[in-house]
Amino acid sequence: MDNEDDNEKTYWHQILGRLFEFLLVPVGISVFTDVKVVKKLPEADVILLRLDSENWTKEQRERLPDGIRDSATKYILIEFKATESINKNSFIQASWYEYSYKRSQKINDDEIQTFVMCAKQPQKVNREQYGYTIRVQPGIYQSTIIAYNHITLISLNELPNELHNAWVTCLASKKLKKIKAFNLLKDKGFNQIQKPFKEFLVELWGLISTKGDDDMTLELSPTEIKAIGDMWGVQYYSQEELDNLFNERLRGLKPEERLMGLKPKDRLAGLKPKDRLAGLKPKDRLADLKPEQLEEIEAYIKQRKQQSI
Repeated sequence: MDNEDDNEKTYWHQILGRLFEFLLVPVGISVFTDVKVVKKLPEADVILLRLDSENWTKEQRERLPDGIRDSATKYILIEFKATESINKNSFIQASWYEYSYKRSQKINDDEIQTFVMCAKQPQKVNREQYGYTIRVQPGIYQSTIIAYNHITLISLNELPNELHNAWVTCLASKKLKKIKAFNLLKDKGFNQIQKPFKEFLVELWGLISTKGDDDMTLELSPTEIKAIGDMWGVQYYSQEELDNLFNERLRGLKPEERLMGLKPKDRLAGLKPKDRLAGLKPKDRLADLKPEQLEEIEAYIKQRKQQSI
């Protein structure tokens, strides 16, 4: 749990949990926030994902970030570090959560995997002092220290800019990483989700889009977090109105920031042919055309010349 003054505390794990509820429950993954790892103690600030089938389905994998989507366990325990970097207590606490939950639920070691997910990118020296020197894939680390090697470290700022990661990298601490994630979600993710989840993402973007790098300050109570995405009601916004609202949230960003995370063809989507070619040199206008397309253009030019004679 992040060390913050209770009066200014934002329950970031509940924001992530709310996001996972919208994202994963419709595809058959159970999501639990504020898990009771021990029956007689207070709830823990962790998120539990429970796979209700034998393996992840293709649809489920498309909504899970790297590391988690590669796990073969039935239970996924996530401790989300939003406002502070990793430290020794991060891993001690995560280990205790896992141990206590296993005992209370009577499950085996191979049935659960624990992740520490960091919004802020851990410094190399800090990460390696806990043995996290094995880079499984970009943003995913394993420890060589036996006490921590069962805990996988996920660094949101280092995850590749892919749609399946964007669902969580929208909570990364770096501004440009968030922008890329939200652009990906708007461009490719919105057509996969229901309207309440879209409203949640739009409202979330409005809250965090003005934040600078590593600024994770956000004053929201658990009740306010729960209300995000519910406050308007499903019937109030059409898809067109929702898209317009999201575009309003993008105002104030630099043009290059708005386009981050989009492929060249996606950047040109919706533009008229003359607008796509505006400002390009003749050779650039012909770039990437196939030989048969060039031959067709050449034949057309010859035909026009003959007609003008």
